[in-house]
Amino acid sequence: MAGRRSAGVRVRLTALAVLVVGLGLVAGGAAALTLVRDQLTGRAEEEASREAGTFASLIADDVPAVLPPLVQVVGRDGTVLAAGTDVAHTRLLALWPENGAVTGTSRLPDGEHHAVAGVPATLRGQPVAIYAAASLEHADEGVEAATTALAIIVPVLLIAVGGTAWLVVGRALRPVEAIRERVTEITASQLDRRVPEPPSDDEVGRLARTMNEMLSRLEEVHERQRRFAADAAHELRSPLTSLRTRLEVGLAHPSRTDWVRVASDLHRETVRLGDLTDELIALALADGATEPVEWVDLDEVVLTEVDVVRARGAVDVELSPFSAARLRGRAGELSRVVRNLLDNAEHHARHRITVGLSAQERCAELVVADDGPGIPDADRSKVFERFFRSQRARDRDAGGVGLGLAIVREVTERHGGEVWLADSAEGASFHVRLPLAADPA
Repeated sequence: MAGRRSAGVRVRLTALAVLVVGLGLVAGGAAALTLVRDQLTGRAEEEASREAGTFASLIADDVPAVLPPLVQVVGRDGTVLAAGTDVAHTRLLALWPENGAVTGTSRLPDGEHHAVAGVPATLRGQPVAIYAAASLEHADEGVEAATTALAIIVPVLLIAVGGTAWLVVGRALRPVEAIRERVTEITASQLDRRVPEPPSDDEVGRLARTMNEMLSRLEEVHERQRRFAADAAHELRSPLTSLRTRLEVGLAHPSRTDWVRVASDLHRETVRLGDLTDELIALALADGATEPVEWVDLDEVVLTEVDVVRARGAVDVELSPFSAARLRGRAGELSRVVRNLLDNAEHHARHRITVGLSAQERCAELVVADDGPGIPDADRSKVFERFFRSQRARDRDAGGVGLGLAIVREVTERHGGEVWLADSAEGASFHVRLPLAADPA
């Protein structure tokens, strides 16, 4: 039913505690009442047995003129031969004491409940049965008193259990409610806020810490997306503005415009836009990490990308030192790491690129070095930032879009590795270290 809310955890746990304790109290009370009744009834039966045994020893020759009020003498054929005043008109027990005393209960004509015991005896040489009764009034009163006590104690205990459970569960769930209230206040623009963490190291404390870790990751992802969108918009604005300006000038002065040159300029800018789009798509795919993790022969990946560079013939590529390396990772992403490093080296190298690959006990290390002009000290800490291009590359206007090395860092770190720019006598030397056994995040 729409709008209907189910009972909360606090209500359900309190009701469950009351139900369980209530069932236990009812079962325990019933057992206690049974024990009380059995014990008091047993005492009355023992009293009746003693009375019947005592009277049986007195009637060997004849029945006394006056019998106790609750004693009865019955013949073998069921005839009442003699009886006390209270049992003169009823037979106390239908069981015959064939092999010893028998016991039971009987309700007399006055309505009172009695315990009855019968023992065998002999009267003038004939077998008879002596029955004696003992009142169960005390037993009934004891059971009634116990029932009254339970009727008072059980509700009081249930109220106490319910109140205690309500307070204890409420106290336990108070941090959860605080977490819920804080989460409802957090929006996409307030990801820097955190839920309160209780000091205890229990399930609620671990939940709060896990949620704060999740919020930290969401904040980081949100910040990366915001920065990525801003950087992408900035980088796209320049070629689009250039295209628009050239077209507006040409359309404003069509007779004086060199359309061949305009077409050449537009082609150059569209190529730049295409390269930027490809890098953005690659970066988005790297962020998504949808490729499955599998065993990758890193040496084969490197050799495949090296063959592509050699086929272009712009620079020489040397492999030194070079060994096999097998690790867990995403083959497509690792190929892009190698490709971006080689493209960067090819762009800056004068004549030669040196590629090295070595496998140690726990990690593999890839080195891509060139003999180019190197990277200025002022730019060494920025080369792995998104959309960063050195002034030298901007002046030449032939560099990339500044995403290649950023993708290298993103993929390497997600594979549990690290990338850095090492000191080199000439050119630039990039090092990538990857673990051989661990799966990427």
